[in-house]
Amino acid sequence: MQATSRRRGGHSSLHSTTESQLIRARDYGYSHKRVESHDCPMSTCAAPAGSPCRTGKGKVAIQYHTARFRLVPQLAKALNVPTPAVRKPGSAWAELPRPRNAGAETVGHARLGYARASTARQSLDSQLDSLTEAGVTRIFS
Repeated sequence: MQATSRRRGGHSSLHSTTESQLIRARDYGYSHKRVESHDCPMSTCAAPAGSPCRTGKGKVAIQYHTARFRLVPQLAKALNVPTPAVRKPGSAWAELPRPRNAGAETVGHARLGYARASTARQSLDSQLDSLTEAGVTRIFS
């Protein structure tokens, strides 16, 4: 355990790196369950909902891919979200059972889209069709 010294109000105190990591993980709460409720969008990983992210060598990643944990609004601004010890980071990756609510649309979220044409002769039809096909509920043009 690495320790650093900090000075507060004239008093010296020890603050370990491990303690700050635990505080950060505690602040996230059960973030791994929220992150794992989504499939990983990384093409090199493609871990299904319910399973941790994996490395290119087939091991459990030490942290979730940014593209995956940013799907959770509470974690969107986090720099990284570590994989908890219960998922055994560094061990051989195996698919875990999918949660019952995996793939369900998140309540309170809307898909927004934007379509544009550079000139008056161009048509928005193909863009509007693509956005509608993608499940966009509100389109701006």
